[in-house]
Amino acid sequence: MTGTAISTPAASAARRGLGFRALFAAAIGVIVAQIGMVSVLQGLGIAGWGFVVALGIAFALALANALAYAELSLMLPSAGSLSTFAEAALGNFPAILLVFAGYITPAIFGLPAELILVDQIVAQALPVALPPFAWAVALVVVFAALNVLGTDVFARVQTALGFTVLAFLLVTGAAALLGGGVTAGAGGVAPAAAAPEVAMATLSRDTVVLGIVALAFWIFMGIEFVTPLVTEAADARRDLPRAMVLGLVAIVVAELLFALGAARYLTREQLATSATPHLDAVVAVFGPHAKSWFAALALVASASLVNTVLAAVPRMLWGMAMNGQVFPVFKRLHPRHGTPVAAIVFVAALPLAGLAWSGGSVESILPLMIAASMAWLFAYMLAQVSLLVLRRRHPEWPRPFRVPGAPFVPLAAIAGMAVVVANGSPAPELTPQIVRYTGIVLGVFALVGALWVKLAMKRGLFEPVEPELASLRRD
Repeated sequence: MTGTAISTPAASAARRGLGFRALFAAAIGVIVAQIGMVSVLQGLGIAGWGFVVALGIAFALALANALAYAELSLMLPSAGSLSTFAEAALGNFPAILLVFAGYITPAIFGLPAELILVDQIVAQALPVALPPFAWAVALVVVFAALNVLGTDVFARVQTALGFTVLAFLLVTGAAALLGGGVTAGAGGVAPAAAAPEVAMATLSRDTVVLGIVALAFWIFMGIEFVTPLVTEAADARRDLPRAMVLGLVAIVVAELLFALGAARYLTREQLATSATPHLDAVVAVFGPHAKSWFAALALVASASLVNTVLAAVPRMLWGMAMNGQVFPVFKRLHPRHGTPVAAIVFVAALPLAGLAWSGGSVESILPLMIAASMAWLFAYMLAQVSLLVLRRRHPEWPRPFRVPGAPFVPLAAIAGMAVVVANGSPAPELTPQIVRYTGIVLGVFALVGALWVKLAMKRGLFEPVEPELASLRRD
């Protein structure tokens, strides 16, 4: 049995010869949305300089994960679902869990947080009387319909959009840190009178640092979305690892610069408690007139994220259905456009269900992001375990790229992520909500997945499935 495919029979021909620039843009494309900006600002508000330490820990773990995905995707080079690695190493049950923990659960938690931000930003920039979350629901419905029709409106501008948001973060952070001439001329407010270093240094205890790593990790989530492009790259061996590693570096520099700049104009309390601290920062630096253009930028960035999820995750489900790993209904294609219509409708319903479950409250943004981060960390741990198992079980498989320092780096990454998950709540009052979100959803997925593998697939839960591609490429 081969790994699951990411494209349907009606998908267009692969774009051969993608260079480093295109791969870099794909790597950062999922993680330049609003929730990344909010997570870094709220984290800085909660932990002060302790957040910088947490960000460093999160970056180290993200780097280890990027290296692991680079080795796995180049070892099994197919435009396949990310479950291919776990399927070959650990069996169908862990493969199902990896996809549902890493890509379905964040759609239930992470996307609702993004939709709440969309509603808040647009409501402040365009004071038009509309029902609550009308913009958010419209965004999901419109892009679900476009994906069913096989229309990717961001296909030609995705690269430009990723670089635009990255440039925005860098320019805003630099303008804020420079202060004086740039911000005064734009009509912004003066930096806070109190020394930022003093305000940022308080409450930076180890417990706060550990509790904030899961939130810090959010800005790196999704870097592996570039790996399905391995078959389309001009030189995947050279460019794929570089795209992910340099993408992580660019993101951490841009987000940290943006956050430190915002901290010169907003107090710790404003950063930690505001539902839209990124908008507050932009207005403080550039003045009230910036609200309109930032709302447009934020809306397009959110639309790009929603579109990317609706384009990629349903195709993962379609490929898994073709392998018998999920319900057969997800095999259903649109009779004219050949798109996985049932899977698209299902994935589009997930953030709307999460929005309803959370009540759409701005107070839910922080626990939603942490819950999504926890689930994604669990998926990353499965990927690291898959790497170690495949290295031991199939040392003869060709590996164009190898994780340096293995097995110590993957083992350290697994241990580090386990510690982060165990200490993932930044405040005791948030713990029950976060545990409830992640526990219920992952528990249901695990139970259904186990029953499906045993009763429908009639396989062992941890019975590895050797990919045909790897078998053909043995030395």
